[in-house]
Amino acid sequence: MKKTAISEILLIAGLILLAGLGRLVSNELQLWNFTAIGASALFGGVVIKDKRLAYILPLATLFLTDLFFELFTNINGFYGSQMFFVYGAFLLITLIGTRIKKVNALTILLASIGTGILFFLISNAGVWMLSGMYPRTFSGLITCYAAAIPFFRNDMFGNFFLNTIMGSVFYSALLFGAYALIKRYAFGQQQQLA
Repeated sequence: MKKTAISEILLIAGLILLAGLGRLVSNELQLWNFTAIGASALFGGVVIKDKRLAYILPLATLFLTDLFFELFTNINGFYGSQMFFVYGAFLLITLIGTRIKKVNALTILLASIGTGILFFLISNAGVWMLSGMYPRTFSGLITCYAAAIPFFRNDMFGNFFLNTIMGSVFYSALLFGAYALIKRYAFGQQQQLA
């Protein structure tokens, strides 16, 4: 493997790990739903050429942050079988990223909005199906989604749509922007010198 390819993988892995660190910090600041972790799944799916690695890096980061919460904080990192829906949504976001062929600001914006909403829908469907708190009817599902929305009141933007959309868009822009800038200036200079 070329030195440039290894450097690029390390750059991507570093950005994804920073997204995980951002999740830890945002939870410490009680900004639970304004997090970079979902954006890291989209980012990994889009930029990592080895698709196995595209799934492994973001998923491992999610797992490690959940493990950190479980072991070192009063936040439950693992809270039952509903976690399968969280991890499943995360894998689906990565899959969506792997399917994006034309990478530009508009496609990333639309993907980050869509995947933020998708994560909310899937993770809360897990609550509806497995918690026993809601009847397993369409009405029960809608009640579950409606009950989840007030959890966003205390977040940075104070409501579901702004947190879901702005968190995903902000961190996607940050990850893709940082990657493009670093790649352009750090790797561009290396290629010119060679």
